[in-house]
Amino acid sequence: MNIRVTWRIATFSLALAGLSVLPVMGCDKASELQNDLCCRDFTPGADLATVEWGLEGEAELNYGAFMQSVSDFTGAAGAMVADVSAACQAIALDLGADAATITATKPSERASAWCELAIDQLGDATADLSISFQPPSCTVDASVQANCEARCSANVECQLTPAEVIARCEPGELTGRCEGQCTGSCEGSANLAVNCEGTCQGTCEGACDGDCSATTDGGDCRGQCEGTCTGQCRGSCELAADAQVECNADCSGSCDVQFKAPKCKAELRPPSPECEGTVQCSGSCEASASARASCKEPAVSIAGAAEADAVIATLQTNLPRLLVVAQARGKLLLANAEAVVEAAGNLEGEATGSVKAGACIIPATNAIQQAVENIDASLTASANVMAKLEIAPRQ
Repeated sequence: MNIRVTWRIATFSLALAGLSVLPVMGCDKASELQNDLCCRDFTPGADLATVEWGLEGEAELNYGAFMQSVSDFTGAAGAMVADVSAACQAIALDLGADAATITATKPSERASAWCELAIDQLGDATADLSISFQPPSCTVDASVQANCEARCSANVECQLTPAEVIARCEPGELTGRCEGQCTGSCEGSANLAVNCEGTCQGTCEGACDGDCSATTDGGDCRGQCEGTCTGQCRGSCELAADAQVECNADCSGSCDVQFKAPKCKAELRPPSPECEGTVQCSGSCEASASARASCKEPAVSIAGAAEADAVIATLQTNLPRLLVVAQARGKLLLANAEAVVEAAGNLEGEATGSVKAGACIIPATNAIQQAVENIDASLTASANVMAKLEIAPRQ
């Protein structure tokens, strides 16, 4: 899967004659001017909220929000390619590969190489595997978006409250702690078993009113349940209408009392008029929140012949990370890339009002280009593993 994105940020026309002194002065001699020219404030994944860019009024707010979105986006892309590389490396080594085989040092190239090696090591052992899993999902960080929007509006009273999260979240996208009756699903993960009386997307641990892919000597289910799971679910449990269990994790759907610590699985609706900044600034805030989204590793259930035990064991541990990228995080970052590009296009020209702002476009551009490579490599490498395991792309 190749990403075809036009990076308009790379074509910013920067009227910065001062940049020509860089080769003469260098970045190793400290001075305020050189700090500005060398842009030591921009780092992928860093919090740039307190950085002053040397612009005035609205331009400073727009530029600050944009640079934060670039930092968040590039940091997330770097973390994602590292996850893919680590997961594929673990699979390959668990199945007997030589650690010295892969010598690439560039993150995107390492991810591609390790995943190709993992596919080779899997060989024909995947032919008769039965794989089921909880669809991975990501939750947008509403507090990141709201705090950024407060800076855009320069209104200190614009702070996010739980009630505002609920009001600004699209119906059906709300999740949170429910201390009453949860209607919908109780959201667990591979690492969190939740109370269940209903359909378990993941591993059912308890009684299965239907076919179970794996059972204990005592007859309890410890695998995929094709029916009603009563007990615990390592995954997402779609609660039955008459279920009498308390969701001990996040409830996705509705709650008969107000959610505690509510979160939204999608971008928030626009804030009230007094808390709105410019369209450019708000767009960057949405991009930052999307880049910092929290994604749960899905529960995976794998069954196969005894001779495939080593393959099953390593996939059980490492496949969840690849599924997150292939079916959730990767697509979210791809959409985020388009938002960053759009913000860059809207910002063109504003950066020329400050030497520092103009100079920082250079490392930001380089980081974005690297992020594109990382996203492309992550999506392609994880998709290749999915194809090997005959896991269909998520629609």
